[in-house]
Amino acid sequence: MSRDPYWQRGLSRRTILRLGAVVAAEAALTACGGTTPPGATPGVGDRGAAGGAAAPTSAAVPATAGTSKAGPASVGTIVVADFKSDLAPKPVKLDLWTFVDTHARWFKAMGEAYKAQVNPGFELNIVQTAGTEHHQKLLVSFQSGGAGAPDLADIEQGAFGSFIKGDIGMIDLTEKLKSGGYLDQLVAARESLYTAQGKIYGVEHALTPVVLYYRNDLYEGSGVKGPLATWDDFITATKPLTKGNVKGIVLGWGLYDMVLRQRGYDVFDKEGNCTADTPQAVETLEWMFALRDQHKIGAEAPAGAQAIGTAADQSLYAAYKEGQFVAAAGADWYAGFLKDNVPDLSGKWRAQYLPAYKAGGKRTSVNGGTGLTIVSTSKNQDAAWDFLRYAMLTKEGNVQQYQAIKLWPAFKPAWDDPRMYAADSYFGGQELGKLFAEVGPEVPEQYQSPLRADFNMTRLNKYTRDIFDGKLTPAEGLKKLADEIRKQQ
Repeated sequence: MSRDPYWQRGLSRRTILRLGAVVAAEAALTACGGTTPPGATPGVGDRGAAGGAAAPTSAAVPATAGTSKAGPASVGTIVVADFKSDLAPKPVKLDLWTFVDTHARWFKAMGEAYKAQVNPGFELNIVQTAGTEHHQKLLVSFQSGGAGAPDLADIEQGAFGSFIKGDIGMIDLTEKLKSGGYLDQLVAARESLYTAQGKIYGVEHALTPVVLYYRNDLYEGSGVKGPLATWDDFITATKPLTKGNVKGIVLGWGLYDMVLRQRGYDVFDKEGNCTADTPQAVETLEWMFALRDQHKIGAEAPAGAQAIGTAADQSLYAAYKEGQFVAAAGADWYAGFLKDNVPDLSGKWRAQYLPAYKAGGKRTSVNGGTGLTIVSTSKNQDAAWDFLRYAMLTKEGNVQQYQAIKLWPAFKPAWDDPRMYAADSYFGGQELGKLFAEVGPEVPEQYQSPLRADFNMTRLNKYTRDIFDGKLTPAEGLKKLADEIRKQQ
C-alpha cells in the first residue's frame, strides 16, 4: 500500500504543538534580530531567533519609527524610486508577523514609506513575538484553516521545513517572481531554502555571507597582521592570546555548521536525504573539538552548548566585553549584533573573510536566513505582494535595509550602490560592504528539508552533551543522530 510523502501528510494538533517546540529550538539556534544562543557560535547558529523580544509587541503604522532594546534602526525619509505599484490606492490593512526585532523596526519604516509614497490608505500592523510563540502560532493558524493568521509572515529557514508538512499555508510565489523578472535578480541558492517541490514560498531577507569577526586591538597587540588565510593560520595567531581567562573562539553547533558548509557539505543533500554522518561531517566535528582539546583556543560559551535564551545570550555578550572570546565566525547580520550588544568595544573589532579550511578553499559560508511569505488565507494577497515587492524586491529598499540593520541583500541589483560601501566606525572605519561583496559570490548553497527543524531539536536536546562531553565520539554521535532522522523519512 502506497503512502503519501511525509511532507504531505496531515498534522494532528499534538503534532503541531510538538513542531512548535521543534521550531522553537531551531529558531533559538538562530539569530537575526537579537537572541543568540551561546552554544551555536559565535553565540549564534542559523540566523533567525526573536530579537530580544521576550514578550509579544505590536506596532501599527502610521507611527513614528521607534527604537527597541536591540538599538535604533533609523532610516530617515525613504523614497523607493524604482517601484511602480500594480494597484490603485484604496484603504487596506495588512497584518505582518515577525520574530525578529530588527525586521520589525525595518518593516515599520517601510510601511510608513509605502503609505506616504504609494497608498495613503495603507496600514501595516506589525506583530513581533518571541521565536517560540511566533512559529508555533503560525503553524497552528495554518493547520486550522487560517484562523487568526496574518497576511505576511517571516519564517526562519531552519524552521521552514515544519511549514511544508501537511497543507502548505503560504502562496506559491514562483510565477510572480518569474513574470516580474525577479528570479534573475535574487540569489538562487538563498531562494532554495524556501522552495518545496519546485515551488518558491518565501523571499529571503539576506545573503548571510559568513566572515570572521576579530578583536583587532588584541591581535595587532600580539604582532599579528591579517588577513589570516587559513584556519591553521588562525590557530597559530590565536594561541598566544589564550592565556588566563581568554578562551579564543566559541565552540558550538553553529561554528560546526558554518565550517561544514564552507567545505561544501551539509546535514541534508539536494534530495533531502540526511547526510549528517558522512566522513566529511565527522572530520569537521573532530576538527572543531581539536580547537578545544589540542590547540586550546576554543571553548563553549559561558552557559554551555545547550543553553538558549536571553540569559544565555547576555552571558556571552558579557564574556565578549571581558575579552574571554576574541573572535567569532558569523554572518553579515552578526555585525549588528556586536554593535547592539557590545557597544563598549566600538573601534576594536574588525572583519575579514572566513579563513579557508585548506589553502585555496572557499573563504565564506552561510549562516541562517529568514524569508518573508504571503499567507494563503489572506484576503489581501494582491496588497501583500505589492508591499513585499516595495520592501524586498527594489534596489532602494534593499540598500536602505542594509544601511539600517546590516543585512547584505540577496537582491543583486543593490550590490553596486555606493551606499553599500560606507565606512563603519564600530569596525574602525572598515567598509564591511566591500568584504561582503568580495565573498558573496562564494556562498555555498543550502538545501531544505521538512525534517531540518526536527534534526536541530534532536541534535540540540538529545545528543549535544554526550558528544561535547566525549561520551560519544563524533562518528558515534553523528551516526546515531542521522539514523534517528532517517527513520522519519
